[in-house]
Amino acid sequence: MYHYRTGQKKDLAQVIELTICWTEEDITLGYENMAWTPEKLEKKLNDYFYVVELQDFIVGYAFGEIRRGNAEPVIPQTDAYLELHEVYIHPEHRRKGIGRELVQCLLDQAQQHQVERALVASSNRSWKDTAAFYEELGFQMWYIQMYR
Repeated sequence: MYHYRTGQKKDLAQVIELTICWTEEDITLGYENMAWTPEKLEKKLNDYFYVVELQDFIVGYAFGEIRRGNAEPVIPQTDAYLELHEVYIHPEHRRKGIGRELVQCLLDQAQQHQVERALVASSNRSWKDTAAFYEELGFQMWYIQMYR
């Protein structure tokens, strides 16, 4: 049975293993440049850093932070919002609702602090699937950014 909880310093080694797996999958443009270290990742530990475990092994994680401003015109400058930074589930555990539950954990945590709005951006190569995933959670498309 999967167990969802806030991340702790002791989890970082396993989370870094997942980031390596993510990089090796090559599913996200530019993710290879993240090069997470325990020190860098420890700075992200907060109330909006969740892990999911199965028998003491972390099989997924998600983190974000509460921000204010920089989201106009969809969120007023004065309103706080949750910005989701990373959501990753090990390939062997996908399509089981784990990612959805992890994101919901962060959204619920934000709501407990009276933060009702949220933003997410993605550079996933399967962006249509990613958009559909977040739309199922109530997110709406704001804009598309492209490069060449």
